[in-house]
Amino acid sequence: MRTKKRKILWMMFFAFAFCAAFQSHCVKAEAKVVKRDVTPREPSSSDLQVVRKVTKLASKRWVQSFTMDSKYYYYIQMTKPYSGNLRITRVKYRGLGRYTRDHMDLKRFGHATNLDCSTVNGRTWLWTGSDCKKGSDVSRAISGFPYRKNTTLRKHGAIRYKIPDIRIGKYMTNVYPAINEDNTQMAVRYTYNNRQYFQIYNLIDGKFINPRGPVKRFSLDATYGDFQGFDLYGSSVYTIDGSPRRSFLKAYNREYNCSAVYHPTRIRRYDFDSGSSRRVVIRGAKRLSYREPEGIKVVYGRSIYIMYISNTLTNQSCNIYKVKRWI
Repeated sequence: MRTKKRKILWMMFFAFAFCAAFQSHCVKAEAKVVKRDVTPREPSSSDLQVVRKVTKLASKRWVQSFTMDSKYYYYIQMTKPYSGNLRITRVKYRGLGRYTRDHMDLKRFGHATNLDCSTVNGRTWLWTGSDCKKGSDVSRAISGFPYRKNTTLRKHGAIRYKIPDIRIGKYMTNVYPAINEDNTQMAVRYTYNNRQYFQIYNLIDGKFINPRGPVKRFSLDATYGDFQGFDLYGSSVYTIDGSPRRSFLKAYNREYNCSAVYHPTRIRRYDFDSGSSRRVVIRGAKRLSYREPEGIKVVYGRSIYIMYISNTLTNQSCNIYKVKRWI
């Protein structure tokens, strides 16, 4: 009985989350998908190249973002509705679809909207939002911490920063960090009055910023679709937005009486020095089941990597792609 009740609660949570996340509009079904939990090959016409095939994490958790260092990939999931409880799974790939994994847990951190890392003297520090209140997943600070398997962090990491908007002086919520390619700058994103704001900080030793001393502050209009992550490279901020595939949303709307709207995957690059901006719709992963974008990483050479979630809403898998287009 307890198991059945828990299952019903989870389905109610996912139904509410999706209905709230999208605006009201019905969508047409999309073409055939691969029903097995695999990463299909990409045709030469695709904007994407498969880098890491299906990676299984714990079920009944919502994958939100990823990052990577020279040895590992790190995936972050929500583990409980509106609690801010998260799980980070560390994966080491060994070729031919084989990999090993372990994990650590974060209690009362936030929504896991973005995950990134810096490397200090060969040691990786992970960064995400933290310090949410009880019964909420709204982050009120950012935290940095080293990965330690089979451990639990509560509320924040070893390093924590509350982020004030430098113009109005008020501490912001829904704050999330991203680190640039050489660990010398950090971007912090937050939303305020229906716009997204970014403050750029100099990052000392890969760990330290002056929260009241950003070197740049700017705002952008809201993304067209659901915001799914961002990264910092040079003088540019990259954002990704989009929804699950059309056919999934159509079935979901019908079953749960929702009105979720389909949005294609878009990447936007904004150069905060020149003010130039470019938006690109990404074509690819057409046969991937579920197919929701979650996370973007830009590495040396301005190579862009994105993650698509596949399989089902409550049993999600991770698929990593390299974007072949120059953005």
